[in-house]
Parts: sequence; structure tokens; C-alpha cells
Amino acid sequence: MTMMEERQLNQYRLFRQGCYDRRRDWVDGYELLMREQVNDQWRVPMDFSLITPSLFAPIVAEAIHHLPGKTKAMINLDHDQFVDRQMLQALVAVQQQVPDHQLIIELTERSNGVSVLETALVDAAHFINAHGLKLSLDDVGSGENQISLLRPLLPFSVEVKFALQNFTTARPDNYEQLVFWQKLALADAKDFVLEGIETIEDLALADQLSINLRQGYYYDRPHQFY
Repeated sequence: MTMMEERQLNQYRLFRQGCYDRRRDWVDGYELLMREQVNDQWRVPMDFSLITPSLFAPIVAEAIHHLPGKTKAMINLDHDQFVDRQMLQALVAVQQQVPDHQLIIELTERSNGVSVLETALVDAAHFINAHGLKLSLDDVGSGENQISLLRPLLPFSVEVKFALQNFTTARPDNYEQLVFWQKLALADAKDFVLEGIETIEDLALADQLSINLRQGYYYDRPHQFY
């Protein structure tokens, strides 16, 4: 780590948000969300490209050490971060440091103007599976994360996450997307998580579709925990 990264280390922190298992009535795992301190306030970073692998890895390791034992820890990577072999190797090293936890990489959809080849995504998915990390497909149906891109990654994934906040359920085609991804996940024996549950109406929708794994402000907001 460079001297600049050492100074930056205290500038960033991972907040956590629980993912809830309705049937067992417990927290199934924690999504770790990056925050940057600006003018004594924590906010979503303006530029994730500034967070290098040698900076990101110790931030992740520190956060996981503050989680309850033997739990899942989910972290987000953009497409370009996901195909960065130095980033993946750094996270493999973190997993080896915390064998009682399972580190899951969520392949998220965040527009940054970088185009990544499908073959590079598949190679990255194969690499993390071979080295003890798990893959979650996040923001499915949003932006670049469409079925044409994600289908080759399904065999490498353990989880599919549909972000309700990216859609309006008032549109029938959006509701159909939700049902499509849920059926696809269940048919392929993947966990299916409904994110963005914020209201009683969202809760009713999850109940209607018998969705067990749930995440959103209705249950828990991202918050500082160490």
C-alpha cells in the first residue's frame, strides 16, 4: 500500500445492510456498501475507480472482522472491477484471512462507461469459484445486467438479486421481469433476493410471490457498524 493509500484508508468505510431470511427469521448475511467521508459526512463515493485493489482489500478485511462469526459478507464490484485480476486476487487473500466467513462478490450494474467482454466476465467468475469466493448476480434486468449477458454466468453464481428500486411495479412488464428472474433463479437452484423493499406494498408483493430472502429500508438501512 502506498503512503497515499494509507491516508485514504481512513477516508473510506464499509457500511452494512442485512439480508433477511423470512422463513428462519434471521439475518442471512450482510451486504457491505462503500462510503466515503467528505466534510465529516459519509456518502457514496463519487469515483469508485480511485479505490485500488491494495486499498479495497484491507477495508473489506477490517469490515468482515467486525461482523458476527460464520456469516456471509457480500461486496459489490462493477464489471470492470470484476475482471481486474489484481482486485480478485486481493479479495481471495481476504477470504483466506477470514475462513469462518463466506465472501460473496455481487456483480452490480453501475454505469461508468466501461465496456467489458462477456468472455472476460466468465473467466473472472471461473477464477473466483476456483479460489473459494462465491458470485451473486446483482441488479438483474437493469442496465447492462440483462439475461443475454448474465446467462453464461448463471452456472458460476449462487444467488440472483432483483433490485425493486430500479423498477416501478405499476408497469406490467416490470412485474413480469421480476417473475421471470425469480423463476429462472428457482429453476437453476439459486437463491433469489428481492432488494429495495421499503413499503407495506413492497412487503405485500414479496409475500404474494413467496419470496423468502429480502433486503431493503423496510428491514434495515445501510449503517456504520464499527
